[in-house]
Amino acid sequence: MRAGVKTAANLVMQGAADDAATQAVALSSWENHPDDAQVTLSRKYMCGITVVDLSVLCDSLKAPAVFVVIQATTTWFPPFSFGEFSLSRELSQQQVIRVR
Repeated sequence: MRAGVKTAANLVMQGAADDAATQAVALSSWENHPDDAQVTLSRKYMCGITVVDLSVLCDSLKAPAVFVVIQATTTWFPPFSFGEFSLSRELSQQQVIRVR
């Protein structure tokens, strides 16, 4: 899972702009990923601490800062049943990259 997120982060930092392709490469670098494994990329545009639309200029007439949020998720299932440890758990890994 971490390898997939790291791969996506490295691609984004190197200038990758095709989020769908980055997601596909990240998922393929996640060795032995479960069937429900997912890697998603989303972009967040911010003026200071305020989330804005891409078309909005900040107060200083500058373009907003752009952050790419990389999220990997899957469900972990225990290898055997034993009391409270028999429950499945959702696992996730997230990394945020500022690209502008």
